[in-house]
Amino acid sequence: MNNQLKDDPRYLNHESRPDLAGEHPQGDRYQLYAFLLFTAAVLIDHFFIGWASSFRSVIPFGVRLTVALLIVLFGLFLSLSGIHTVFSEYTEEPRMITSGLFSFVRHPVYLGAMLVYIGMLTFLLSPLALVVFMAIFLLYDWLAQDEETRMLKVFGQQYEVYRLQTPKWLPRIFRRN
Repeated sequence: MNNQLKDDPRYLNHESRPDLAGEHPQGDRYQLYAFLLFTAAVLIDHFFIGWASSFRSVIPFGVRLTVALLIVLFGLFLSLSGIHTVFSEYTEEPRMITSGLFSFVRHPVYLGAMLVYIGMLTFLLSPLALVVFMAIFLLYDWLAQDEETRMLKVFGQQYEVYRLQTPKWLPRIFRRN
């Protein structure tokens, strides 16, 4: 790791870092909008529609809370570990990360974020929020595809091999040799 690059102005903004292949320029904004839409759906369901309350009576609070917390914590682990892996090292040239979590799935940060949503859905049981989550999944899949296009431009065949060997979202239980 080259710690001298930490203070280089090119590394202050993650969108402009020369050592990363890049991400969609509006990706963070779209993710914020998705979260706000999800939150609005939960609030609308809770305060105006009331669909979730009929489902909540079927599954005990303690069960929902326990399962939801486990899913959310695992999602946070994936996201934060992936972010740390991507952003903690500074290099002059772009690098392709294929180790750690990235050896199991190509997008552990996005997968972790979606697991946080799934954990919240598990606890809240809101049908309206579930519909919004389906759109959020499509957003994350689109963002992932955009990143993969960028990775292919930077790393070419090397990334194509990685893409063929590593699942996009769900890790393989048994690895192929």
